[in-house]
Amino acid sequence: MTKSTPPQVQASAAALPMFYSAPRPLDRVRDGKMKLDRPTDFSFAGKTNAIPLLVDEFPLAAAYYPIVFADGPLPVPAAVVGLKNDSNLFVGKDGAWVSGAYLPAYVRRYPFILMDDPDNKQFVLCIDEKTELLKESGEFSLFDGEQPSAFTKSAMDFCAALRQQGDATDEFVKALTEHELLIPNNAEIDARDGTRFQLSGFLIIDPKKFDALPDSVILQWRKKGWLGLVYAQLLSSHRWQNLVDLMAVQQK
Repeated sequence: MTKSTPPQVQASAAALPMFYSAPRPLDRVRDGKMKLDRPTDFSFAGKTNAIPLLVDEFPLAAAYYPIVFADGPLPVPAAVVGLKNDSNLFVGKDGAWVSGAYLPAYVRRYPFILMDDPDNKQFVLCIDEKTELLKESGEFSLFDGEQPSAFTKSAMDFCAALRQQGDATDEFVKALTEHELLIPNNAEIDARDGTRFQLSGFLIIDPKKFDALPDSVILQWRKKGWLGLVYAQLLSSHRWQNLVDLMAVQQK
């Protein structure tokens, strides 16, 4: 039996965010002539089996991935994309994401990221300096003269929206933990070649505890739009078979 555990998807203060090797602030002088290609090679996401999710993504992600919560002080929602720690079954050998499958926002954001600037008490748009997407002959300019290009402004808006959704995600997860709805779950998956994978170290929503919530809480959650998130997570438990099918195809 092969044991697998979801990776840590919420970096500590001293750790780099997943996928990022050398994030640094964009600089007009340094990056004035640099351009960025449209990402078509997702090899940078090929060595993980879980991708962080935001609550707005639950409905779409649940159609393709099992949704779990990586255990920690504040559990992190994540889409399971592989049965082994260092293997993303949705990234092919050519770096392409499986056609038609939902692409998580955490992946779409790369190589940009908002990072804290504690000195100025603000967020700064950064880019992973070591990404292969960044080059002088790329498709999209980062700057238009002295000002950020429309492409860079769009990336800033996208990253800002994700940060806001991150706050909403934290609020939802805190409510789940306060009502003790998250329980440990060990998934045993049988591959077609007879290999059994055991995934541990993650949490799921307990449907019995959810059904036992007081009506007042259910009403509050309905107004917040949280009931659909709970149902999406519960329904996503049927997506483990997607991983088994992908593994079988890649092993041929």
